[in-house]
Amino acid sequence: MSRTYRIGQIVPSSNTTMETEIPAMLRARETVQAERFTFHSSRMRMKNVTKEELAAMDSDSDRCALELSDARVDVLGYACLVAIMAMGRGYHRVSEQRLRARAPVDAAALDVHCLASIARYKRPKAYRFVDLLPKNNYGKVLKTELRAQEAAREDFE
Repeated sequence: MSRTYRIGQIVPSSNTTMETEIPAMLRARETVQAERFTFHSSRMRMKNVTKEELAAMDSDSDRCALELSDARVDVLGYACLVAIMAMGRGYHRVSEQRLRARAPVDAAALDVHCLASIARYKRPKAYRFVDLLPKNNYGKVLKTELRAQEAAREDFE
């Protein structure tokens, strides 16, 4: 059984490569994996490459992320490295946080995804969103610490 992934792309209006290159790469993957992809794009207007237009285009990415969230994309790519670089060192983190806030994952969308992807009896009974999972130095989730945090949260409520 193949799984279908929805790929969202935020693309500058002058970009003519991302909407062909990414699908071509993933179509090649479909020939060797039991996966399928659909592609959804939203464009940010840009006519001239100036610092002012790059900043205006970057702020327009909020609208694009919101539009793509309506398509319930599984992944969202922002295809304008120049705009990010023009905003200064470390701005990629600011942009990522802003776009995540515009295209949030909610429990209902997650439940729909789980119902389509896993057996019904494996589906979680509830969903809890956290900013960061406690991990050890090797990247393994510290389940005891996670349970302690959950217990403390339940005591607080």
